[in-house]
Amino acid sequence: MPLYGNSEPSLHQESGTVLQFPLRGEALLVRLAELLRRRVAELVPQFDRLLLTLSRHPLLRLSIDESAYIEFDTQSTEFDLVIEAPSGTRMIIQTTDFDAVVKFVLQYVVEKLSDETVLEAAAS
Repeated sequence: MPLYGNSEPSLHQESGTVLQFPLRGEALLVRLAELLRRRVAELVPQFDRLLLTLSRHPLLRLSIDESAYIEFDTQSTEFDLVIEAPSGTRMIIQTTDFDAVVKFVLQYVVEKLSDETVLEAAAS
């Protein structure tokens, strides 16, 4: 005897749309860009040399400034941090450890801000 008075099970299916959510690596880069924008604005409101823009080249790229960027490869889930020095030297860090990328980027940004502050003080 059926429990609810219906002898046939209900096969009602709802149709819907599957939304594409950003991959975890992409979402992490977006959050890092937002964090850097807030921190830099708090520390040095007039500082405008950081780009902090996201684009695709064809990989997702967070451009930090004219000399540094992070790319995320969705196939390997690897982050590539690239920093180019004026002397032509290029440092590349390839890792899946996002925390390591954040530490290097924060160190780079802090040093860049320190250098700019010293240059501005010397010019005054």
